[in-house]
Amino acid sequence: MNIYDKAHDLAKALNNSDEYRAFLAAKQAVDADEQAKTMVHNFILKQMEIEYEMMSGKPEDKDKIEQLQKMYDLIAYNAKAHDFLQAHMRFQRIIADVYKIIGDSVAEGLDLFAKA
Repeated sequence: MNIYDKAHDLAKALNNSDEYRAFLAAKQAVDADEQAKTMVHNFILKQMEIEYEMMSGKPEDKDKIEQLQKMYDLIAYNAKAHDFLQAHMRFQRIIADVYKIIGDSVAEGLDLFAKA
């Protein structure tokens, strides 16, 4: 078994998945609507900003989280933006699951800091 062949098989399966196709269709629709595209762009930037701050150990900023919630509430009224975010989240979930499956399968060998 060639691991690279399996990786290419996985890439092909992801590429042909219903979730990825739905994501691409939603992206195409958002790209054609400047307002929806801007809403999604700003939402994702704000979401990433909050996540990076939390990962760096900063305390939760309730104002930023409230801003993010308001942005999401507005997106709910724009079908293209809403559909894109839903498709994006579904596909991201698949990618996260695949990473977890791979990581779990080799976790023992990657645990460099395990206590002896």
